Amino acid sequence: MRYLSADIIYPLHRAPIKEGVLVLNDGVVVDLLESIEGIENLELFEGFLCPGFVNTHCHLELSHMLGKLPEQTGLPDFIAQVPKQRQASTESIQEAISAADKQMQANGIVAVGDISNFSDTFTLKSESPIHYHTFIELFAIDAQKAEAVFQQGLELKQQCQTPSSIVPHATYSVSNLLFEKIKQYNSGEIVCLHNQETATEDTLFSQGSGALYNQLKAFGELNVSGLSSLRTVLPKMPQASTLLVHNTYTSKEDVQWAELQHENLFWCTCPKANLFIEGRLPNYENFKGVKMTIGSDSLASNHTLSIWEEVQTVLKNTDLDLNTLLTWACKNGAEFLQLKDLGTFENGKKPGVNLVNEKGVKKLD
Repeated sequence: MRYLSADIIYPLHRAPIKEGVLVLNDGVVVDLLESIEGIENLELFEGFLCPGFVNTHCHLELSHMLGKLPEQTGLPDFIAQVPKQRQASTESIQEAISAADKQMQANGIVAVGDISNFSDTFTLKSESPIHYHTFIELFAIDAQKAEAVFQQGLELKQQCQTPSSIVPHATYSVSNLLFEKIKQYNSGEIVCLHNQETATEDTLFSQGSGALYNQLKAFGELNVSGLSSLRTVLPKMPQASTLLVHNTYTSKEDVQWAELQHENLFWCTCPKANLFIEGRLPNYENFKGVKMTIGSDSLASNHTLSIWEEVQTVLKNTDLDLNTLLTWACKNGAEFLQLKDLGTFENGKKPGVNLVNEKGVKKLD
């Protein structure tokens, strides 16, 4: 048995406990005690204890692009630059992927929802102590390419050794036919979608204009609907558990509408990437009462892969409390990825234990 105590414990299924004790047996939570009185073999730490972090949105295969893209140029320019900078030697790509995985382990991350367009990360993810769910991401604006792209996705999924799903890339990069193929194929697997990451995303759908529309119109017929991007595309998604990612420009009205339309909706914020690409954060007031999670995005759009740094970014820019943000970073992420053993310090779970203080994050179990 291990008896761990700190200034405060965040169990996340109940209120925080000051100077309590987390009791573990081979990493499994056995008990939570309210006091350290009478406890022998106590391991006492400065800072707070929380479960292992869950990173619900990452692009591990872009790790070799660290430092290659300029900041705050806006999403249209960012997505134009990614293909140009993506080429690299197999060796350098694999080295960067391995280093990024180790960085996430060191930062107390125990599970990751990871986007894959290729098979570059598959071997590492099958061997890592981190639990990975791989989202095989498809995009093709041209409907004539839908079948070929979908078949490529199926072939990629067959190669993937971790739990996986076939998902659309973003609201603006998938034809109606490809959306339909993805929806018909889905048999309950969790899915994700990049949503409302730039202001020009909504103008593309509502007005058929703007920087993103002008950039993409040559690639196929765009879904100009007179509605916001979310209202246009959410009905095309499977009714499976769905993660909407970024949501930088999502309005309160769209959040409320979406919650009524979809039974099992989660919202992911990637604050450091939002600041890197667009230079702004979502209005978190718009997301009160919904299930929020936290992602790091990629090293193409971030300097590190640390969920604790993402939490700190939101803390500095809002009046949200730490218990709420840790719930996003641990409990809600585990719930979206359907990992019942992670996310909280409930008896019988083996969620990992992070010690967090002014020195950073240290894994205790």
